[in-house]
Amino acid sequence: MAIAVFLSSDLESWLNRLTADLWAMLDENRKARRPFYVALSGGTTPIPLYRYWAKLDLPWEKIDWWIGDERWVPVTDPKSNEGMIRESLGVGPGDRFRLRSWHGSEDPSEAARLCDRALRETLGDPPVFDLVLLGVGEDGHTASLFPGSPALEERKAYAVPNPAPEGNLLRLTLTYPCLDAARSIWFLVAGRAKEKIVERLAASDARLPAARIQAVDQRLYWIHDG
Repeated sequence: MAIAVFLSSDLESWLNRLTADLWAMLDENRKARRPFYVALSGGTTPIPLYRYWAKLDLPWEKIDWWIGDERWVPVTDPKSNEGMIRESLGVGPGDRFRLRSWHGSEDPSEAARLCDRALRETLGDPPVFDLVLLGVGEDGHTASLFPGSPALEERKAYAVPNPAPEGNLLRLTLTYPCLDAARSIWFLVAGRAKEKIVERLAASDARLPAARIQAVDQRLYWIHDG
């Protein structure tokens, strides 16, 4: 699937491009008179973007925020994607910020099952996100879809637990059937160190988990010098 690559030379231009594209999608969605469904990425790259968006007068009441993947740790843990998102994006809008947590159970398998059910009940079957933000690791993983991991072959569930490589923390992640149904996928990438990964992703190198997503609209926003 072809990916459109948008190159920015600095953080400010990157933020402005992403924000302009978000407003365009929100304006289009307003005509449909329904919630705008977004799945957010973890990691450090999107933090400046979330802090920037937190200051904007977005239609917060209309946006339903989810999380693309999570480490199985308490929200108070520094490694938690949810904790990072609440701190960087949720502070500004306060009570108007509605974020769906992965932590619906103390058991990770049950938590993933509950998320899968919520996706089906809220976004349909398949669940259709208006926008999914994703990162890309040095190994080509995205969300918590790691090379060689079991979740790569999942075709029925939309949310599953998945082991991370090298004995790292267990993850919960959206799967390809969920990501493929999204209206738009945005990969957020920063730094020249990601140049080879960007080239391979733009070339649809199927050896990369990120390149196996089949959503129709896929974009990569890269801060070349970030």
